[in-house]
Amino acid sequence: MKKEDSMMSLLLHDMFFKIGFAIVGFFVAMAIISFFYLPYNPIASTGPLWSPPSFSHPFGTTASGQDLFSQWMYGSQPTLFVAFFSAFVSALFGIPIGLLAGYFKRADEPLMRFADIFLILPILPLLIVIATFVRPTNVSASIIIGVLSWPWMARTVRSSALSIKQSPYIEVAIMSGTPHLHIMKDIFVHILPLIISISIFSATGGILFLAYMDYLGVGPITSYAWGTTLFFAQTSNALYVGAWWWIVPFGISIGILAMGFSLIGYSVENAYRGVVA
Repeated sequence: MKKEDSMMSLLLHDMFFKIGFAIVGFFVAMAIISFFYLPYNPIASTGPLWSPPSFSHPFGTTASGQDLFSQWMYGSQPTLFVAFFSAFVSALFGIPIGLLAGYFKRADEPLMRFADIFLILPILPLLIVIATFVRPTNVSASIIIGVLSWPWMARTVRSSALSIKQSPYIEVAIMSGTPHLHIMKDIFVHILPLIISISIFSATGGILFLAYMDYLGVGPITSYAWGTTLFFAQTSNALYVGAWWWIVPFGISIGILAMGFSLIGYSVENAYRGVVA
């Protein structure tokens, strides 16, 4: 049985993977639907002020009468965009640096010391400082988050590449004069499931870091991501007036979506290690 088939078989029998996939699939489907349909304009006043959940407004309304259910649907778009794009940026930097460090012994030390510089940086305070001077968009926020989080990807790829390079068939390929680029490509293909797993964890980090930035008021404030809605709830003293409906659905959604990505990531990693063990 091929490794890919074995991994897929393990994943299909993994309850955590099924739960995670269902969670992420639900929010992705909602984001797609929100492109074409929203019950109300998410930024327009369409109901009574401070209205609790009702049939016409399932999540209630804001202090300005905005429909929170529409904001919840609409907010899934920037939340997922930043999750996926920040993971892509992290992989764009982390994969080649990790492969080079794991394959070329001379490159290992300087590249890993370079990665260590980023690892010791306090990401959230640094994000706040950067956003204070440059108001980020969804794209720039994704790039900032990805650039600051790539060392985790690089270290994982480096460790796996170093282990595979010591395999007999790789040593034979090197001795026979096989081009380094071809061998590195084979190593990349071999550890691709692990890379996918780490990328999924990076997406989880993207969701949480965006929520932190938005809640503190230094994120893409016009995107109406879920963290942005929580920021507006805070500035409007929603907790003080007892408007729990302005906070609870969005906070729970951030946690559930992050958990969904994490469950998928853990399942893919466990399936990969189960196959190569």
